[in-house]
Amino acid sequence: MSHDWTKDQKSTVERFSELMERRDWSQPDAAKRLGVSPATLSQMLNHSYEGRVDAICDTMQRVMRHAELRAHAPSDPPYATTSVSEQVIEVLGLAHAERRMACILGPTGVGKTKAVERYRDHEPDTIYVVSGPSCSPYSLTRQLAADLNIDCANSTYDRRIAIAEALADSDRLLVIDEIDYPNEKTLQCLRLIYDQADVGMVLIGTASFLEKIRRRKSSTAQQFLGRVAYARRVHACSDDDLARIAEPYDLDDDALDALTAGACGQARRACNALIAAQRMADGDLSAKAIRRAYETLMPVEVE
Repeated sequence: MSHDWTKDQKSTVERFSELMERRDWSQPDAAKRLGVSPATLSQMLNHSYEGRVDAICDTMQRVMRHAELRAHAPSDPPYATTSVSEQVIEVLGLAHAERRMACILGPTGVGKTKAVERYRDHEPDTIYVVSGPSCSPYSLTRQLAADLNIDCANSTYDRRIAIAEALADSDRLLVIDEIDYPNEKTLQCLRLIYDQADVGMVLIGTASFLEKIRRRKSSTAQQFLGRVAYARRVHACSDDDLARIAEPYDLDDDALDALTAGACGQARRACNALIAAQRMADGDLSAKAIRRAYETLMPVEVE
């Protein structure tokens, strides 16, 4: 028995189709947002689906509402060149060109990852991996294998060998973020890939990373540290850095002082305050609005 489509259901589908066109969503992209298969979405768009049309239309309505809210949400500040980003990009370039292992260490929120993103815009073959608390030789090699289109079904050892072979003579750069988390076995896995592939590798983390490794005092830890050619320590963003981030907003002196005072040297915190101030004050980026925006953010230190 075919579904009896109502006028409202057809209207919902048509508006969703228009949203797909405006956002340049493919059917697989849009289907993923709806939690249905591309085949089901295709039938919905053709008004031929005979399942729970009402449920999918409800989901379409929610997706359209969220898309409308995002369309009117304040945009992130554009990328700004800061002293931190210049240092990060310099080390990435050195490690890439010289095929060295390097560490970039510094506090959170100062723009290390944004600088890596910028570097990848110009060097799209750069491989970027976020390690995280659960990172292990198994998970690391699976992610690298997927990035390199290598069969992930092999053993960890076989994947590591295949990864090194794929990277050898490729002139690619491997960047591992959140390097504070991996255990010693995972670091040794990275060392072996570096030794066998002869490619540049950059490890990004906090200032405590090297100290944690040194405290282990194991021979394998020393093997790893011995491969690090460059260790660049970046620090909190300066007031000049934060002024560069705020430049597109044409803040007056009082508003800029409020922004730098509340940022605590963090680019991310300053960006979040600018976004919140735009939303709360309808674009009025006064000193008062920025201070109010900071009040809505997570405190830098939680007692």
